[in-house]
Amino acid sequence: MVKVFLDAGHGGHDSGVASNGLREKDLVLKIALKTRDILLNEYSNIEVKLSRDTDKFVLLNDRARMARDWGADAFVSIH
Repeated sequence: MVKVFLDAGHGGHDSGVASNGLREKDLVLKIALKTRDILLNEYSNIEVKLSRDTDKFVLLNDRARMARDWGADAFVSIH
């Protein structure tokens, strides 16, 4: 079983870049959720975990700790 940890950057009070009515935190979360769905629906023998699946702030150290504690084989940071 391959474990992939998807880290949707920013979140909560940290919006990342904002322009033209778009906020980075919202876009990267949508990308992470869609990527999770594709990985789970189109591939076998894979597990996926996200650093966040809602608009919440997670410290950088906590993101890395979550992946390490889970035993992730891959850490993908989406920004």
